Amino acid sequence: MSDLTEATRAVARRWFDALASGDFETCLGLLADDVEWINYTPVPGYNDDMKWIGAIRGRDAVLASLQVFTGECEVKFEKLVDLVVDGEKAAGVIHELSAVRNNGVEFEIEFVQWLTVRDGRIVRWKSYTDPSPIVRALRGDASGQVAA
Repeated sequence: MSDLTEATRAVARRWFDALASGDFETCLGLLADDVEWINYTPVPGYNDDMKWIGAIRGRDAVLASLQVFTGECEVKFEKLVDLVVDGEKAAGVIHELSAVRNNGVEFEIEFVQWLTVRDGRIVRWKSYTDPSPIVRALRGDASGQVAA
């Protein structure tokens, strides 16, 4: 394995470990100052209930986006399921169980975070998932609720 791949793997591991433990300070420290952050694509009438999504740039904008998410949702469980790294690219598959704070409806998703790492910092972050369970929960539809 190349040194670049190993360096990227180390940053990705720190990112996912910090994310799973709720250590946002470490997460933010791993982001480049001008990080490109792409959290889904808003589609009016479909997933725009998710007020934290969209494309933004910069660590402060990411922090603001995360604050919107954590204000609306409580992450109950998050775990890295798989990690693939090649050169400056890393893809992590995450399993997450969360609940919407204002209605208690839970949602469970599996999503991919696609990272680009340069000089020890994440310069690009993009997420992929089916947002349907999140949207249902935000709208108070417990039919998508995870069985306890």
